[in-house]
Amino acid sequence: MTVELIETRSVRSRILRRIAISLVVGAFGYFLTELTGQPEILSLLLSLVFGGITLVVQFLMEFEHRLARVEAATSRHSSRVEESVQVGFTKISDVTKLFSRLEASAVHTNVVTQLVQRAAQLGPATSPLVQRFAQAEIGRLSTFLKDLGGGGSVIYEGEDRDWLLALTRNAEHCIRATSLSTVDGSGKGWLDGGLWVSDFGQRYLKIQREAVRRGVSIRRIFVVADAEPPSEEEVMAVCRQHQDCGIQVRVLDWTEIPLAHRDGLFDFVLFDQELSYEVTPASRLTEPSRATILSTRLELREEWVRDRAQRFDDLWMSAREVGMWGIGPGQMKA
Repeated sequence: MTVELIETRSVRSRILRRIAISLVVGAFGYFLTELTGQPEILSLLLSLVFGGITLVVQFLMEFEHRLARVEAATSRHSSRVEESVQVGFTKISDVTKLFSRLEASAVHTNVVTQLVQRAAQLGPATSPLVQRFAQAEIGRLSTFLKDLGGGGSVIYEGEDRDWLLALTRNAEHCIRATSLSTVDGSGKGWLDGGLWVSDFGQRYLKIQREAVRRGVSIRRIFVVADAEPPSEEEVMAVCRQHQDCGIQVRVLDWTEIPLAHRDGLFDFVLFDQELSYEVTPASRLTEPSRATILSTRLELREEWVRDRAQRFDDLWMSAREVGMWGIGPGQMKA
């Protein structure tokens, strides 16, 4: 049985009930006038009046009841509409404020807009695994931007090479880097399974070459810190590889490192004298095996960056140019 049919029967039932009540009242009025000895025509007239009045009163009562229900429903609907409009205006206001702050920031609005649009493409049909993965990546990016915007430090557990490549691509003025043989040599030498002959190393060199072409000054200090140092031929080959890319290089034996920096030597790269990219190895400098990277750090604090800039300048002054690199105590083997 449909709702419309039930509603129709209910209306008919109410109408019949009102008519029945009106007839009963009219009959009561008729018998009452008959008991008082009134003329027949007057009795019929009064019974019709009583019945009609009763019917009208019933309809008026139902109309008032329906009107009250309509007013209540209208009030509830108006409240819902007002609430929806208020929520909508609040969201519009929040979005407007957000985009106003975004336009005032250094981030291009079109990049953020693309991120939102592409995130919206992940509809309900996307697999739950992909949805969770996307949410995790967006959350990680959000945390990264929060830490980066705080002007402090950003730490990644392990080795994050994407940061290194992206920073090299976006450097505008200068790059200052140190390369420890224990970190980049992979325990086999710079040319035998080391960083600079790997796929990543070749990509890194290519991006540095492009940076030099657009006017970025790049200096790199190769620090020989192995207990069994690489051969002179191997060091020269790596240096020539970088020089061919337009990179200024010097070589520093660990025994010639200034005492103030010898205990805390580690790989770091300065970008535009504004940010320091640093890796923390797990092994000691004198161990021949390649260091395991425990963490990667981005440092934006001014005092930290100034310290790294001064450290690099001290190491650069202590290092030797490739053509002046000779054989001495603690230096590389021939």
